[in-house]
Amino acid sequence: MKKAIRHWLVKLHRYSGLLLSLFIVMAGLTGAALAFNDDIDAWLNPQFYHLSPSSSASGSRQTIDALAAKVEHDYPHAKLGFFAMEQDPNAPLQAKLRPRKPNDELVMDTVFIDPVTATVVGERNTKAVGLAPQNLMPFLFRLHRYLLLDKPGAIISGSLGLLWLATLLIGFALAWPRHRKGWGKALSIKRGAGGFRLMYDLHRTVGLVAGVLLVITAFTGAVMNLPDVARPLVSSLSPLTPPPKEVAKSLATESKQQISWQQALASAQASMPSATPARIARDDKHGIYQIRMRKADDIQDSGSVRVFVDAADGHVLRALDPLTGSGGDAFIGVQYGLHTGQILGLPGKILVAFMGFLPLLFMITGIAIWLKKRKSETIVRARHLRQA
Repeated sequence: MKKAIRHWLVKLHRYSGLLLSLFIVMAGLTGAALAFNDDIDAWLNPQFYHLSPSSSASGSRQTIDALAAKVEHDYPHAKLGFFAMEQDPNAPLQAKLRPRKPNDELVMDTVFIDPVTATVVGERNTKAVGLAPQNLMPFLFRLHRYLLLDKPGAIISGSLGLLWLATLLIGFALAWPRHRKGWGKALSIKRGAGGFRLMYDLHRTVGLVAGVLLVITAFTGAVMNLPDVARPLVSSLSPLTPPPKEVAKSLATESKQQISWQQALASAQASMPSATPARIARDDKHGIYQIRMRKADDIQDSGSVRVFVDAADGHVLRALDPLTGSGGDAFIGVQYGLHTGQILGLPGKILVAFMGFLPLLFMITGIAIWLKKRKSETIVRARHLRQA
């Protein structure tokens, strides 16, 4: 690499890293916690994840329709968006509420309901900003992905993720040894050489060792947060299977006949008997139920297969399994599992949680290197002025 090019790459890497330092540290630390989102949330809020022994043993589970009717009766100011089912059969169901009017704000947007007694056992507002136990994990998620700004925040976060990706790749180019014999030095940390050398070795060595995984993290985060950019690019290389279009616009009005939640769920289960439902949502605008199914060897905890059911007659419109579709479907489908580590199960989550602390290490070592370089450059300039 030519000296002039390297000089400018060093400056780009240094100042883009300084610019992004707070963002990547925030994203890393929140991502480390979110790798075990459900586990931490269940520890903080056991009532959201575990039914009392007396309730779970008191009878059979009620139908989704009965539970939906209960939620809509108790929360008349809201409409039911979807139900989420935990893998644990003794866990409450989670009902997500939507405001009936676009500009309305809900005091509580998530309800946890006992599937046996239809009793509401908990509720929370996932958009609340705070560190209370019931708000902590949703708050960290919105901070991590949306910067608390919803869709505009996702665009900002995705754009910063691309800048971070470029910063990582420049760092790779700068740290890459010029010769094969240089790898031993590049991957070692020299002891007793002083604080600056320790900071430099940590920054370079950890970057080379963990850099590929950090590149994957930055890339997958940007792809998920910038779908309007990523999907057209991917589809230009490999076709993406689209979800079904509007199949029954007449069903957009509540006065039209629709199949029930339970019938839609039964249709989806019949089409995939070996999978279990993880979530069911109703889209009144398009006349569709969307059921997310979880396979035994799924690449993500919340299920990766989406089954679309016609809300008019209950027939399955389409089942989208990213791993059995096109190359583009597979590429888009694995992004979440890669980003969260869920694609590798528990070891993957542990790895992602560990990786979340690395941006903090890079910020500390990077700032230390910058300050030392800046001090040295100031001394050199002062010396030249004296000589002049």
